[in-house]
Parts: sequence; C-alpha cells; structure tokens
Amino acid sequence: MLLHVSQKELEVAASAVSGLADKSGSTHAAAANVLIEATERGVQFRATDMESMVTVNTEARVEKPGITTIPAEAFRDIVKSLPPSGEVTIELHTGKVRISCETNEFLIVTTPPDDFPIWQMETGNCKFQISQKMLRTMIDSTVYALPAKDHRRVLMGIYVELSDNTLRMTATDGKKLSRIFTSIPEIEGSGEATLILPRKLADNILKTIGSEGPVEVEFSDRQITLRFANITYKGMGIEGKYPDCDQVIPKEFPIVIMLNRDVFLQAVRRAGVTSDERNRSIVLNFDNNKVEFHSYHHDLGAFDGSIPVEYPHERIELAFNHTFLIDTLSKFPSPDVRLLIKNQRSPVVFRNQEDDQRLALLMPIKLSDVPKAAVSSTDEDGGEA
Repeated sequence: MLLHVSQKELEVAASAVSGLADKSGSTHAAAANVLIEATERGVQFRATDMESMVTVNTEARVEKPGITTIPAEAFRDIVKSLPPSGEVTIELHTGKVRISCETNEFLIVTTPPDDFPIWQMETGNCKFQISQKMLRTMIDSTVYALPAKDHRRVLMGIYVELSDNTLRMTATDGKKLSRIFTSIPEIEGSGEATLILPRKLADNILKTIGSEGPVEVEFSDRQITLRFANITYKGMGIEGKYPDCDQVIPKEFPIVIMLNRDVFLQAVRRAGVTSDERNRSIVLNFDNNKVEFHSYHHDLGAFDGSIPVEYPHERIELAFNHTFLIDTLSKFPSPDVRLLIKNQRSPVVFRNQEDDQRLALLMPIKLSDVPKAAVSSTDEDGGEA
C-alpha cells in the first residue's frame, strides 16, 4: 500500500474514526484500531466500537492498493501533529506503516486486517433525506438531556421515531426532558420506524456533521445508517422499551410566563454561584410582576436578586438545579421563551414563542430538599418525573 493525501483531509478522517473506535478494550482488541483500505478509487478509513461503525471515504493519489490496521488514537494524534498544509504519504511495509509529511516520519506497528471486527449488515426498510443543519439541530437539542450514566440502558440514547411523515427525537434522564420534531415529506419504504440512538454515536455525529447538504437516513429493524458528504455512520439501536414520555408532559398550564432567555440566564448564573453543593439548587419566587432569585451555600454565603417579568398570577415558588436550567434554556434558538407551569409539584415546560416543534421539560426540586435559608415558603413540594 502506498498513497498520498492532504493533511487537511486526513485530519477529518482521523478525527471521525478515532472518536468511534473502542478504547476500553472490553469487547474486541482490534476495535481500538482504524482499518485503512486503499483502492484505485481512493482511501477508506473505518472504525467501530462493536455497536456503531463509521466509514470515511477520502480522495487520495493511490500508487499501490492495500489494506491494514493501526491504533486509531495514535493515528489521530500523528495526523494532527503534522504540518497542516502538507501532503501525507502512507506506505505499508512488512508489519509497519510509514506515515510521513515533509521532514517528519512515523513508523507504526500494524495488526492483521483480518482481525478487524466484521459488521453485520441489515437490509433497510425505510429511507429518507434530511438536511445536515436540521439533523445537527435535532441531535444537539436533545443529547444534553441524556444522563451521564444510568442503570436503565434505554435512557442512554436518543429515542428516534418516524411516523406520519414526522421525525421526532426525545431524550430524558428523569429530571429533564427534551423533544423536537420535523416534517419529512418524502419517505421510501414503510414510513414507520423507531430506534434508540446511542449517545456515543450521537456525540460523534455532532463532531463531523456540517450545516450544508443532505443526510440520507435509512432504518432497518435494529440499525440506523446515516450518509452525508464522505462519511457513513451505522449504528445498532439500544435494545429495550423506551418510557412513555407523553405521560409526564402536562397538558394544561394555568400559568404562562414570557421570559427573555438571555436576561433570565444572567440571573440564573448569578444565583448559581452560591447554590448548594448537593442539588445545585436556586429558588425562584414569581410574584408582583417580577421573579426573585435566591440561593444559599453554607460555606460561601447567599444571593438575592430579581428581574422584571409579566406575572399577574398568585405567588408561586419553585426550585431548580441551576445547571439543568442553563443547559435547557441555552438550547433554544430564540430569546423569547415561554415558561409553562401547571403547579408547584409538576414538571415545567419551556417553549419558544413561535416554535411548536420543540419543547423542554424540567422537574422542580422539592423545596424541602433546598437549604432553608434560600426558601421563603414550603406550601408544596416538587418531585421527580
């Protein structure tokens, strides 16, 4: 194998494959490697963590076809360290790959390509196109609501649903929830599909997807395939039944409050400085056309502040994890946000003023779990979804 490729193009490929390669060593040792295959058409890079796979097709001047594997993480670090305007030469010798650029040369030990894991392909039964920009928005708007870890494995992915020419994504950790949907006018095949997209795959898609051009999405019974530009992702859906999130989203809201997201977030961040360690809680008192912010930390001190809002209703007091509140509001594209409240114990819902295609839900913290110095009344308690 002997090929030449630009460092810029190679860095894109190396970043994509290293992000998905399995570095844990818990499944298949060769899954920590990147498969490099050079043909007359160019060079292909492939990596897998046994649950997902990425393939990157890159233009190259191939003098001699060939195939090998090398450690994915080392490959990324090598390519990133090379001069950005240079041409990289990759040459396979017996048991080693020479990667050189200008006056720099690496000699890396290879492993047999036959050891690289084989991906079991499924026949697709549903296919459609969506813009890269919209898919990026949908994943980015939901992935933040996933838990860092959870014994309920189904919650460790984004629930993707295709039905009635609508694509919907939902993510929740039981404390926060995000949902977004968009219309899909043309669908080939059944038109109905559901799959839980693993977080690792979602994170890696966000790192590589652009804002222009289409994405071809294909569902099979257990897999999803996404093709855009020169990159193809394939993923196994997480097995299990996703919870019925419709049951936890309130349907009626006696209280609707219009917020300027940016002004509101500034106050949230100020209150967060002295939030308690356990729940990171801040208390919000809505009353008399203003919202008061309170927080207390036994070692640091306290915060009290307020901003004006249009609020003609009876006084209500709510407590939130301030980092959850920041994460939730930061995902809305418009600063005009509606805060929808059923009562003090129910989840609150956030929506943009003129966008019914997305919502975010956040559970209040029980006021009894908040430092007393930050709470002025405890008429009712919050809970968990």
